[in-house]
Parts: sequence; structure tokens; C-alpha cells
Amino acid sequence: MAASTFSLKIIATNKIYYDGRAQSLVIPTITGQRGILPHHEEMICAIDMGVLQFLKPDGEREEILVGAGSLQIANNRVIVLVDTAETRDEIDVRRAQEAADRARERLRQKKSIEEYRMTQAALARALSRLKFKGRSIE
Repeated sequence: MAASTFSLKIIATNKIYYDGRAQSLVIPTITGQRGILPHHEEMICAIDMGVLQFLKPDGEREEILVGAGSLQIANNRVIVLVDTAETRDEIDVRRAQEAADRARERLRQKKSIEEYRMTQAALARALSRLKFKGRSIE
């Protein structure tokens, strides 16, 4: 089993989401999705907000919505550090919709460049949550 798997640890700022073995991992990066298999070459890369997928040794597939972060691979060990990690069940659709509405309203107001960028990020997070949950984005 060890030959066809790798150690995977997914750490968010508020919890360790997963710490175990995995057969494969797909991460969102700024240049698109990247797949990781056992004995992948050593690397460090940036993770973008999006859906992270991994396959457990028993064949169960997990999907979580992650925020920005980084990934490190060394010695058949993968460490994922992200600011947020949420399952579909953890996402509150009403709160995400309200956050999207608030962000859209703030974007309509004239703000500083910094406030504008922060509002864009808040809107992107809310829309990602709604999309991941399978809800239509209005």
C-alpha cells in the first residue's frame, strides 16, 4: 500500500483537515489544476482558491473548498497549508449569498484601491462557496 500512496496533510488556519495517506491529489493553482501522484518530484507551489480533491487509499474521493495557500512536496510527503478548508456541509448558503450581496454593494461604492481589492476577494470567496455548494450564482 505504501508504494502506491503518499503522506498527505491538509492544514487550514483553524484546523488540521486531513492527516493520512492518499493515492492522488488535485490542487487549484493560479495557472490551473495540478495533479499529484505518489513519488512526485520535490516542489513548492502556490495554491489558489478553489476545489481541492484527493483520493484516499480505500478509493473514497474527498472534495473541499480551499482558500489561498501553499503546497510542499518532499520525500513522498505532501503538506498543504491554506487559509480556509470547507466541506460542502460546512458552507452556509444564506451567509454566502448575503456576503456576496454585501460585496457587490461595496463594489458599487467609490472606495480606495485597497478596499476595492479586498471587496473583490470577499466576493470571490462568497461566489466560490455558492458554486462549490452547487447553488446558482446570481
